[in-house]
Amino acid sequence: MTSEEAKMRELLASPPFSKRDLTSEEAGLFMEALTHDSYVSEKGEGVSYERLEFLGDAVTELAASEYAYRLGGDEGEMTDVKQSIVSNRCISASVLKRGIKIDSAARVGNGHINKRTKMPVLEENMRADIFEAIVGAFYLLYGLEEARRLVLAVLL
Repeated sequence: MTSEEAKMRELLASPPFSKRDLTSEEAGLFMEALTHDSYVSEKGEGVSYERLEFLGDAVTELAASEYAYRLGGDEGEMTDVKQSIVSNRCISASVLKRGIKIDSAARVGNGHINKRTKMPVLEENMRADIFEAIVGAFYLLYGLEEARRLVLAVLL
């Protein structure tokens, strides 16, 4: 097992994910979810998280929209609630606030590595995109209810 895979498995074993004993399919999809395109460009290996992030963004918006709808209010109020949940700034802040170590498990190119610590340094939008990619992987692997549970557990 590579150190990158070990970091991924450590991240996924911890709450709110709590996924242990991953199959090779699960591990592969989660490695993809953690891979920035700069890593793919520099290393010439792997697949970036962009496709999973596209799917996870939609699932995240759905969960936030359902939550906003249940709170009530008119369309403008529901939109404001949803945006307060799904903006990159809010997703990134929620991930950090809950101590979810996406940054240390991310696979990024050298431009996103701290030269002194050799650890990834993620921008707010990258952290949010990786979280959404993980949500996309959860959706594909475990279904909508499990993906919704993850979104609500982290973002609310």
